[in-house]
Amino acid sequence: MKNIILAGFFLAVCAAGAGAEPAPCECDRCIAAYGDSRTGDAEHKKIVALIEAARPLAVFHTGDLVPKGDDTDGWRNFRDITKDLRASASFYAVLGNHELKGEKFFADLFRNPGNGRWYREDLRGIRFIMLDYLSPLEKGSEQYKWLEKELQAPAGVNKFKVIVMHKPLMSTGRHGHEKWKAAAGLEKLFKERGVDLVLAGHDHDYERLEKDGLVHLVAGGGGAPLRRQYYKNPASKIFASVHHYCLLSVCGEVLKGEVFDIENKLIDSFEIHAKKTPAPKAGN
Repeated sequence: MKNIILAGFFLAVCAAGAGAEPAPCECDRCIAAYGDSRTGDAEHKKIVALIEAARPLAVFHTGDLVPKGDDTDGWRNFRDITKDLRASASFYAVLGNHELKGEKFFADLFRNPGNGRWYREDLRGIRFIMLDYLSPLEKGSEQYKWLEKELQAPAGVNKFKVIVMHKPLMSTGRHGHEKWKAAAGLEKLFKERGVDLVLAGHDHDYERLEKDGLVHLVAGGGGAPLRRQYYKNPASKIFASVHHYCLLSVCGEVLKGEVFDIENKLIDSFEIHAKKTPAPKAGN
């Protein structure tokens, strides 16, 4: 499946071919993402300030917001650091392992749709599906059945499907070889249902991996202590042990991503082309 075009730098236009008029960006850097803020309040403040300067319409956090789920001080710090950003942009988050026993604080802070733990948002041509790492995700579970229905639902104006969850399906970071019962089933489902991007955290680094037409981003550099690369995987295209944030744009039939470090230096960029809908068979 050749839906991914790598870019060594971020292109300013989305053209269908040489000489074509550039397609306008329907969502120019309007969505930001980061994760694993945890204990790094100073770094978290810097990342949030950089995201605020980009003026996104929406922000997604990939989990591990706080050091310990039942520690009220951690939640207070998170609220204080993100207060202005949450006021200026829609802020969405998923539960990470460090939110265990803090689910009530999470629910009170975010007021997410649905059951508040796994939910969907359609934004600027992208269908975002947020998953809950703390609840069962194996085939047959309540959350998995909900996910199947959401991925099967009519896309409407949405050109891309993005999954946001805490634990990545693949990674070369510290947690890369951990066994996760749900991983194989989720990877198969995402491939079958045309998911374009899986946005995760858990490992405290930045990584982009690509397999079978699906892009996996590990965006776990929001403040937690950074870690080195532990494993090798041919799917890995770039790995960086840096604090960082991501910006997403939708330009015509292209989803563009840019990743910046804590000094606001561009460290990676990529493009994902919208999957083509199969033409109807003759006589249908």
